[in-house]
Amino acid sequence: MVTAQRLARSIVRGSLRPKEYESVIISTYPHTVDLAEQVAIECQKLGADPLLVLDTDRLFYEQFKSYSDENLRKVSAHCLGLAEYAQSYVWLGGPKDPGPMARVPQEKFAAMFAGEQAHHEKTLQRKPKNLGVDIGTVTRDRAKTYGFNYVKWKASVEGAIAANYARLEAHGKKVAALLSQPGDVRVTADNGTDLRFRLAGSDRVPHINDGVISDEDLAAGNHDANLPAGAVWVAPIEDSAEGTFVCDVGVPQVGRVIQGLAWTFGHGHLKDFTAKRNLASAQTGWSTGTGAKDMFASFALGFNPRAEPGFLTNYVVSGAATIGIGDNRELGGGNQSSYGFDGSLVHGTVEIGGREIIRDGKWVL
Repeated sequence: MVTAQRLARSIVRGSLRPKEYESVIISTYPHTVDLAEQVAIECQKLGADPLLVLDTDRLFYEQFKSYSDENLRKVSAHCLGLAEYAQSYVWLGGPKDPGPMARVPQEKFAAMFAGEQAHHEKTLQRKPKNLGVDIGTVTRDRAKTYGFNYVKWKASVEGAIAANYARLEAHGKKVAALLSQPGDVRVTADNGTDLRFRLAGSDRVPHINDGVISDEDLAAGNHDANLPAGAVWVAPIEDSAEGTFVCDVGVPQVGRVIQGLAWTFGHGHLKDFTAKRNLASAQTGWSTGTGAKDMFASFALGFNPRAEPGFLTNYVVSGAATIGIGDNRELGGGNQSSYGFDGSLVHGTVEIGGREIIRDGKWVL
């Protein structure tokens, strides 16, 4: 079992690496407040300036009852004010129980997402460091809602967070080298996946999520990391996508698990958006989204050997291929949208430049 103190030390000293006087916003819910407190203490030890921001399940869900759609669309002065000066964010997960999300009308979520857009735009402009820590999403309530085995899930996330980061860094650089070259990519699988697209090469620098936000990452424009780590993301040539991508693992979203999510593209544009189960949850925010919400946006390859598929971090599973649609400006892409979503294939085959690099979800390099 990973203690809060040990994890906090890894988060701050290993991943975030704040400088003296750096302002660090730590977003927490009650079930992660002990970890948040330890993260703040570790920041203090390095001379950084931490601030805890506490939300609760009740406050989160009551906003959908208390506020009109117009209120939800209004920009939060508090959040926008924090974005004006925050140099780093640490996100420790959302509500303890996502079950009530399934009962919130889609238009309420759409209004809330619209209200958050100004904060998103400000962070794109200012580029603070962003570190997401997924251990905060591992709760018994969430496991019950999504049908996960809580004990197995917790062990999987803790094991993936404890991966050897020196090895992840080395593997990440090799994967980034593959995705840095211009060339054709093909992703196939027995579930109907057959997607082709092109990589732009040096015009689109891959973002390595090896769990560390280093000075080298910042210089390259990569300000984000997640724990568990172990994926490289890139913005391909958006209008090059042709074919179909079908997720072979569930995608939890707003209190439900989306099964059989499938996207079909033509010239990079979304031609078909289907799912075997809970399609409406997949399209939350999409139906009312603006901008390039229908455009092919991102591609990622996972390489964390200790991550298990079937939970919330499928994109870091070794051999997983993940694609996204919508906004991709954080990756240096050209899509501007209020919407973004991604899904994973963990048993696929990936070819780059005619060379097979992943076969049936296993690296062959």
